[in-house]
Amino acid sequence: MKIKQLTEFLFNKYPLSLKEVWDPSGFSFKFNLSEKLTGVVLAIDITDQVVNYAIENNCNVILTHHPFLFEKTMEMEKIKAPYKINLIKKIKQHRINTISFHTNYDNHIHGTSYQITRFMGLENYSYFQNNGYPCILNYKTTPYEFIKLLKNKIKIHSFRTNLTNEQLNKNITKIVLMSGSGFVGDINEWTKKGADLIISSDFRWSDWINFEQINAPILEVPHLDEHVFVWDVSTQLKNKFDKLNVLTFDVKQPYRNID
Repeated sequence: MKIKQLTEFLFNKYPLSLKEVWDPSGFSFKFNLSEKLTGVVLAIDITDQVVNYAIENNCNVILTHHPFLFEKTMEMEKIKAPYKINLIKKIKQHRINTISFHTNYDNHIHGTSYQITRFMGLENYSYFQNNGYPCILNYKTTPYEFIKLLKNKIKIHSFRTNLTNEQLNKNITKIVLMSGSGFVGDINEWTKKGADLIISSDFRWSDWINFEQINAPILEVPHLDEHVFVWDVSTQLKNKFDKLNVLTFDVKQPYRNID
């Protein structure tokens, strides 16, 4: 099997036309796609551990959710993420093709937000209004019970919220799930529409001030919720290419909250 058979399958399903204009999804490093595909490693991000795992298992493709090269210039990339300098050398030395499916996966009807609900067993309660982002759930629960479900099914921890203890135990029915870093403007609109709980990641101080002022009911979850990309796409590849060596790498949450 050639590498291009894999990339054609994935780009046909998650075309770059679905990505946001700012998103550098696609190839970070591309070599000869007519070469034999020796194996694939899937991870949410490329780290030194992920590259070493690919090398140890003779895999010449790494598929990630987040792009490895994100800045407009390599100089800025090295300033903001100096660990990438040695990784780039290692990737080139071993001719590892690195490909990301970020917002083109997020915006797919069965993309990240949907997959989170699917792995939670709640896909039958979900719907979308435009594309695959965000995912809206009509599901009766409490924020506290929903957090427990996220912990058990998505295997994430370290949450932040502006809800009081009383609100955490109050029944809700309308949940808006914006995997990754949801746009604050969209969160403002969903607050106006009466969302009971809005879930997303990576909020700044100024965002929290805004949420407080407009009474937005926020649950901040770790960005690692997007690991469902790995679970989903690895299963797809195993089903599509039964002889392909498909491996996954579990990138750990790189921080913890101190109580």
